[in-house]
Order: sequence, then C-alpha cells, then structure tokens
Amino acid sequence: MPTDTAPTQTDTARFALRVVAWSLGLFGLLRLNWTEAHVVMPLTRLQAPMAAGLFGASALPVQVTLACSGADALALCLAAVLAYPVKWRTRLAGAGGGVVLILGLNTLRIGTLGRAASSPEWFDTLHVYVWPAVLMLAIAAYVFAWMRFADRPLTPHEQAGAAREPFPAGRPHSRLPPQSTRRFVVLTVVFLLLFSVVSPLYLQSAIVLALADFIAHAAAVILAGVGVSAYAAASVLWTPRGGFLVTQECISTPLIPVYLAALFTYSTGLRRLILGVLAAVPLFIALGILRLLVVALPEAVLASPFFLVHAFYQLLLGAVVVLLAAVWRHGRRAALGRALFGIIVGVLFVRLFGPFYARLITSPAGTPLDDPQGAIAFLPAFQIGLFLALWFAAFATTGWRRMLAGVALLGFTQTAGLLAMHAIAGSSGMTAHVRDVRGWAIAGPLLIIAAVANLARPRH
Repeated sequence: MPTDTAPTQTDTARFALRVVAWSLGLFGLLRLNWTEAHVVMPLTRLQAPMAAGLFGASALPVQVTLACSGADALALCLAAVLAYPVKWRTRLAGAGGGVVLILGLNTLRIGTLGRAASSPEWFDTLHVYVWPAVLMLAIAAYVFAWMRFADRPLTPHEQAGAAREPFPAGRPHSRLPPQSTRRFVVLTVVFLLLFSVVSPLYLQSAIVLALADFIAHAAAVILAGVGVSAYAAASVLWTPRGGFLVTQECISTPLIPVYLAALFTYSTGLRRLILGVLAAVPLFIALGILRLLVVALPEAVLASPFFLVHAFYQLLLGAVVVLLAAVWRHGRRAALGRALFGIIVGVLFVRLFGPFYARLITSPAGTPLDDPQGAIAFLPAFQIGLFLALWFAAFATTGWRRMLAGVALLGFTQTAGLLAMHAIAGSSGMTAHVRDVRGWAIAGPLLIIAAVANLARPRH
C-alpha cells in the first residue's frame, strides 16, 4: 500500500490554476451590475455611518462610491483562501475571517479619509499611498497566517477524528505541510495579483519617479564613461540614437513580486528575509540601469534598441521562469544546462519562424491595434518561444503529443485573446495596457504548460 502522501507537482499545478480561476471569478462576480447594486454598494453604504460613529462626522462632504468598497482587496483575499487545498470547513472559516478583516479595515479607511478631507495633501496621501499599502500588507499577512494555521500539525483529538474519516484515493492529506514549490507558486500568484491591483500606488508615485530620474542619470554617466555620447535631462536619457524616457512604469516590473515570492519561500531565517527585502531596491535600480545600457550596443548587434529596452523585463522574466522550471523539475545541478538548451530552442524558433507564426495568429483579427511599444505584435512569437523553452528545459519527457496539444491550445488562446481585444477596442475604444499584455505573455504559456503537462502523472 503506497504511503507517500507528499504533495505532488500535479497538486501544485492544480492549486495555481485554482487561484487564477477563483481570482478571475470573484473579480468578475463583484463587478456584475446586479452584484454592485444589491451587494457591494449596500455594504459600502453601511460602512459609512459606522466610520462616522468611530471617527466622527467628516470634515467636508465625502462621497462614498464603489471605489471605496474594498471589493478588489476582498476578491484577492478570498481567492487565495478558497483555492487553498484544505477542508471546505477550514476554507469557509478563513474566508469569513478575511471578509471581517477587509470590511473592518475599509471602515477605518473611510473614517480616516473623512477626517482628512479638509486637508487635500493628507487626503491624497492616505487615499493614494497609505491605505492601498495597508490593505496589501494586511491581506498578505492574513493569508500567510491562515495558511500556517491550516497546515498546523493535527492534535491527538483531531488525529483520532481524522482516522475515522476516509480520504478519496490518491488525495493527499490536507494537513500535511506544503512543499516549498507549492508555496512559491501560491505566493507568486498572490503577489502578482496584488502588484496589479495596487498599480496606481506606484504608477503615480513621486518617489518611484525620482528613482527613474536617478536611473537615467546613472546610465548617462556610465555610457559617457565608456565613450558613448549621452546625457540625462530629468528622467530622459539622450544618446545619438535618440531619447529614452524612464517612467514609473519602466522600473515597476513584474519581476518584483516574483522576487518577493522567492524570498518569502526560500529564506532560511528572518535575518536573510529582511536583508533580501532591503536588497530589492538597489537590485532593481541596477536592473533598470542595465536595461538602459543596451543603447550602447553597436548597430551591428542591435539595429534598433527601442524594442529591447521596452521588452527587457519581459525577456528577463521569461529566462528566469525557464531556469526556475528546470530547477524544479531536474534539480540544481542539471538545471542550468537544460535551461540554456530550452532558451536556445525558443530563441531559434522566434528568430526563424516568429514572423510567420505572428502573421498566422494575427491575420484573423485584421487591422493591428494601437501598440506603441510593440508588445501586442511580439506576443504570439514570444509566447510560443517561451512555451518551447519551458517544454525542452523541464517537460520534454512528458511526450511530444502533449507538446503539440499545448502548441495548439496556446495558438487558440492567442487568436481568441486578440479577437477579444479587437472587439473591445471597436466597441469602447479601449486597448489593453502594455503591462497587462506583457503579463499575459508570461502567464499564458505557464498556464498551458500546467494544463497539458503537470495535470498528468508526473514522469521523471
């Protein structure tokens, strides 16, 4: 009788898919007109008098709208809790605690904003910077604490009860401590969702803009030091090839939540965790400078640096994902060689067949969308290249039939996604944010890999 009940790669993939599915479902549910009118708005209006009772009347009239509901924060919290593989009784208890926490914090948020309404500076600081950060940290702390509680060892009384409860065949016991791989996947998904939700916090931040100015000036100094004519004015780097504007969006890369997820998963102690968090700022400043230094590459190597500057973090994140997949599947010793082989296969495909594949995928959509950075045009070729790199780095033993099924499924999602983007642009004039396109570029192949490879019995 098999006794190995440790969580498998299949469990990790299924949990990642559940987190994504719960997140999308809850976000969509809370944005339905009926839900907003009959659930979200009544709850928000209920919080307003409670906030006034705690903090007193608002200094100036403040309109409490759907933007004040905390619905996005609530959806993130509930998605992480409801997707976690423990008993439904434990999940529902965790979800209830999350609802109480978020609604309580949101009531405090409304009350403090009302008291600060007479001071525009204080109001903007609390509304745009302080409270989004507080909600983000509160969600992360609550979810991590609840997961630790849910994974605690069973007491003797609980063990006696569990012995009388049969578990379905093949299902691991939900109380076993999760593997580090599963925790890393969980934290990556949670941090990426938080990163997207709090985007107004960093995309409008004067501090992040000051870092962008520093990166532009530092790159200019380095380029001038190696003999390239360059100077910086504010956050614009000027070179013989033209000007390169560095904005908050340029340095707010999705690599940041992936980096934090790795820290919280693999740090062996509190000291190393704190040092890793403190190192995040200089590390990503250095990456921002490195990103700009590609303008110094000779024209024989890189005819147009604009594309590489814009896609720098997307390409770097893709390489990191391939390496992590190889480490996860084959261990550290064999990972580097397998990752390099996968990356070479992906790059060769993009170089040799990328333009043809992109035309094949985009032709049903018709007229190209507004795409100043080329992220949408590059998406089909990049995704198939990343899929092949992941496959040959980590999943080649799964079989060529599954690989072909993944390629076909990826092509279908690309065509459907581009058609949907054209339909939205035609009806509302809205085009997907470049950050979301680059996020889809990474997430799409990962989800397809999970669907066609990891949901099967793992083969080593």
